[in-house]
Amino acid sequence: MAKQPPGRRADDMSAEEVKQFWHGFCERKKIDPAIRARGDAKIDENPDYWADQTMMKLLEAVST
Repeated sequence: MAKQPPGRRADDMSAEEVKQFWHGFCERKKIDPAIRARGDAKIDENPDYWADQTMMKLLEAVST
């Protein structure tokens, strides 16, 4: 595993890193691309919040 840059916490993820994780989750679960796009928009609104949440919680938030 790559070492984190100095001064960065292990749980400090950028919006792009959260999206990468979300996209992998969507691929594994065969999530519809429209739902994936809604998840991307949610992540863009508050990436710090979604970095601390499960992808199932994000899926629930964008599926209703």
